[in-house]
Amino acid sequence: MPHGLDRTKTGRIRMAYNDRLIPWHRLGTPLAGLQTMETMLQAAEADYDVILTKVAAVDDLGNLIRNPDGEPVFVNDSRATLRQNIDGTFDALATVGTRYEVRQNREVLERALAVVGASRGDAVMDTCGCLKGGARFFATIDLGPLVLDPTGINDKLERYLVISTGHDGVWPIRYSNTEIRAVCNNTVVLAQKSARRVYTARHTRNMDTVIDDAQTVLGISTVWASEFRKSAEELLSVKMLPSYLPDKVIDVLAPVDKKSSKRSKDYRDSLGDMLNEIYRNKRNAGSYGNNGWTAYNAVCELLDHYRYTTPEEHALASMDENSSVTKKKLQIQQLLLN
Repeated sequence: MPHGLDRTKTGRIRMAYNDRLIPWHRLGTPLAGLQTMETMLQAAEADYDVILTKVAAVDDLGNLIRNPDGEPVFVNDSRATLRQNIDGTFDALATVGTRYEVRQNREVLERALAVVGASRGDAVMDTCGCLKGGARFFATIDLGPLVLDPTGINDKLERYLVISTGHDGVWPIRYSNTEIRAVCNNTVVLAQKSARRVYTARHTRNMDTVIDDAQTVLGISTVWASEFRKSAEELLSVKMLPSYLPDKVIDVLAPVDKKSSKRSKDYRDSLGDMLNEIYRNKRNAGSYGNNGWTAYNAVCELLDHYRYTTPEEHALASMDENSSVTKKKLQIQQLLLN
């Protein structure tokens, strides 16, 4: 089978997918749009338990080979992974080393959701499936609805996070940020090879550090996303005048006093006119109304795009948390909230 997908004993393909984009093989269970982890795992029949056992020697007839004292002969440097089916039967998956630790499909997927700041109940799952007789597992998270990164990396993040793991000692746990949607064995491999960022963890590794380590490697900051969302909601509640911003906002950007020169005062006035024009445009007040969030976005747009400097300097200043541009943005934010 070129797709490499696993089948149940009744012939069902262990895969589920968002039916807005049908896989090339047209196999598996179609679901209406993005789904939660629970729904996707259940539809793909991928929420099985994998257990780790010792490996015993058997003869050609399947009988245990025993020592004279009756004890079975074990292969001490190997272990076996088995899938435990709901009917009580087992399927052999692979032999692995003695340092191998089982990580269930659900556990690996839960960690991936935590990496991108999603919960079990968020409908962000796009595909989910099993490969190689259940010895391997993959899933795709659609990052479209998620707020991810603080400092400009967000525009470089691809649409999908492809999750893959194996119970065969060959495939490690991988989280790959890619534009390729995983629907079969070949697309999982291609997603890993073409991804800009890939986080890999061995099954022998302490999983407690996975979330922080993966976020660092993938360039994802959900802490920032949470704080950003909270600040945005607070700013949206601040009412502003419909036509112009208060002088105190403009004063932060171009402060003047009685001793300031006419040139400085003229500059302040022209900057104020430009800022108010940005504030009123379709991207700001036209989209969000007259509030603190609109005012904050207008200031950010002015500082990021209208200062007299090169595009490279604009970008660097916006990404540098210690730059004067960033400090002015924070100053304006606090001013609007107080």
